[in-house]
Amino acid sequence: MEWVKPFFDTAADWWGPLQPQESDRQRAESISRLAGPNVQRILELGAGDGTTAAAMADLGYSVVAVELSSTRAQRAAARAEQVANLRIVHGDFYTVDLDEQVDCVVYWNGFGIGTDAEQRTLLRRVSREWLRPGGRMILDVFSPWKWARIAGELEYDRYVIDLANSNDYDPVANRFNDRWWPVGDEARAIDQSGRCYTPADLLLLLEGTGLTVERMELDGKEIRTDHRNPAAHPLWDAWEYRVVLRHDT
Repeated sequence: MEWVKPFFDTAADWWGPLQPQESDRQRAESISRLAGPNVQRILELGAGDGTTAAAMADLGYSVVAVELSSTRAQRAAARAEQVANLRIVHGDFYTVDLDEQVDCVVYWNGFGIGTDAEQRTLLRRVSREWLRPGGRMILDVFSPWKWARIAGELEYDRYVIDLANSNDYDPVANRFNDRWWPVGDEARAIDQSGRCYTPADLLLLLEGTGLTVERMELDGKEIRTDHRNPAAHPLWDAWEYRVVLRHDT
């Protein structure tokens, strides 16, 4: 995963500082429904600019948020100075030492940057080190079908600078590749890659991690894996779906 830090350091400069969005508030407000009303302490993995971490803290949660990118961690730390009960840790959540045990771990829009083995390593850290027994982990999981359909598309958008964006998809590894570069200068392109999991694949990944699926959902509607689903299922058009994992032991 050597690409992760340089990608997000560079992308943070190109995309510019992130401002709080309605999605940050919606994520924060979903925690009591998905993880229960007794959640007090939350660990966020991959905090970005800290916009969702701040939204969670604003609701009264005590939040520790880990971010690998130096640029984004600095922005998140500056945001935390204006918010009570929010601490930003600049580090790699695969290796960082945290003397924390929390009621809920959240990982919004990022699970899958590593290999299957690396994902399992992270999930085991969650269950063995950070999440109290009976606690929940909430994570967003990339869904493969939409990523596969947009492979080959090219788009242009204005951020701090004019950027081009293209996507490709590896049907063998089930990974998307998302490439960004300044318009007219593809030699400076940066790439991020994400592993996509069907719900059935995710159930297999979780074996031996100490975490079990309590709920899968898309836009608040439950995804069922215990009966046949039609081809017209909403997952066909979804970038990702949300999963609640329970730590039972």
